[in-house]
Amino acid sequence: MKKGKFIAIYGINGIGKTTQVEILVKYLQSQGLNVSRLKYPVYNLEPEGPFIYAYLRDPKFRKKNSLSTEELQQKYADNRTRYEKELKKRLNNGEWIIAEDYLGTGISWGLVWGGDLEYLEKINKNLLEPDLSILMHGKRFNTAIEKDHRNEMDSEKIQLCKNIHLLLADRYGWKKINANQEIEKVKKDIVKLIRKTYEF
Repeated sequence: MKKGKFIAIYGINGIGKTTQVEILVKYLQSQGLNVSRLKYPVYNLEPEGPFIYAYLRDPKFRKKNSLSTEELQQKYADNRTRYEKELKKRLNNGEWIIAEDYLGTGISWGLVWGGDLEYLEKINKNLLEPDLSILMHGKRFNTAIEKDHRNEMDSEKIQLCKNIHLLLADRYGWKKINANQEIEKVKKDIVKLIRKTYEF
């Protein structure tokens, strides 16, 4: 059985990743591929997933369970590592996985919150590398802001994260797609890139 492909979609919060990942999954399924969406962090994966979910969205929980940037990013890395066995199994069974966010997201937000790049790369270095990483870049859509979310309420941090994503795209070779277009045009650009990469 031919191994599936692992594709990561990156971008700041509110840039339209969820919409485009769902569209992409449906398109690839229409081409006869076995494809699924995977959202990182994997929130239902104990013990890190539920903790991260609450930490991001509940100010009282954050205050009660205060962590340093390094401690929090280690939880993210542990969550990715804990799911990796299942991820590899799915890929080896021929499934294509479209990941909304992945290790690049952790490195980006870790830097935004004052983390050290060398440390952030170290705790993520043994994770499976995506076959293709795509950065959706541009201005966020303000209609998508989630109230009380740690990474969505500060516009300055969002702008900093956007800039860091662009720098990491150059550092790691992510492909860039302009997200500030009509939804259908963004879809066409992503599909064109994937079809060119995998020749189907």
